[in-house]
Amino acid sequence: MNKPNIVPPSKVDDKGIRGGFWKQFGMLVLGTTVSLVLTFGTAQVIEKKQRANDRRLTALMVMSNIESFAQQLDTAWIQAASADTAVAWLLNIPEDSLDEMTLSELLPIITKAKSIGFINYDKTTESIFSNNIDTWKNMGNFQFIDIVGTCFSTMRLCEEKWNGHQNVLSATFSEIAAHPDQYTGKTTSAKIARDPGFRQKLLMIHSLRKWTCYQAKFLRYCNRKNMVIIGITEQELKDFMEKRQQEIVIDQPEPIYSEITIPKVDPDSLTHY
Repeated sequence: MNKPNIVPPSKVDDKGIRGGFWKQFGMLVLGTTVSLVLTFGTAQVIEKKQRANDRRLTALMVMSNIESFAQQLDTAWIQAASADTAVAWLLNIPEDSLDEMTLSELLPIITKAKSIGFINYDKTTESIFSNNIDTWKNMGNFQFIDIVGTCFSTMRLCEEKWNGHQNVLSATFSEIAAHPDQYTGKTTSAKIARDPGFRQKLLMIHSLRKWTCYQAKFLRYCNRKNMVIIGITEQELKDFMEKRQQEIVIDQPEPIYSEITIPKVDPDSLTHY
């Protein structure tokens, strides 16, 4: 019996198919990888830029606070100049001659000598900066943090020392005025001007002015070091301070205390407990 003439099927060439699949798969993986890199890379770039902006804003807020306080020291130093002059004139008068001066001659000098004003240190910026660990981490520079900490301590000391001197001076003045019979002199003004404790406090005004002038220069010196650390110019700081001080206009007048009225309490309506 003759064998059937069976023709075997031709072989299918699948090399091209397999190659196309792996090529497409590779492109898909590459595309996904590139997409992930771009997504996360872009997010990191944006985050890094935002952190840099936050760092500069924090630095500007802190340095503007320091400069504002230094300007306040400048004002106090200038305003105390007349007190310094009055003190020099008053302490140069022989104590016996003070009894011969009239109240209208002596009291204005004493008042001017003891009126050097107060210094107000707004600690809001210090509180925000010092109590937020995220702010410290974002600054990323402990030199800046250390210098700022020194400035905060200096500003607290200036306020305490300046205002403390003024409080003691005023308290001494009030004590002598309230109990003049306990002090030497013909008039109350002469008693005040002759008191050793009061004269000593007046004498300190000159050295206090010098110390205050030094502290203002020291704070600005620290600020310039921080400008180098963060990369901020003096003009940037000036522009930032001017922007902060710009008045915000709204369609509502600012309340005036003297115009506030509340109804009086009727004593008969009070309930006794």
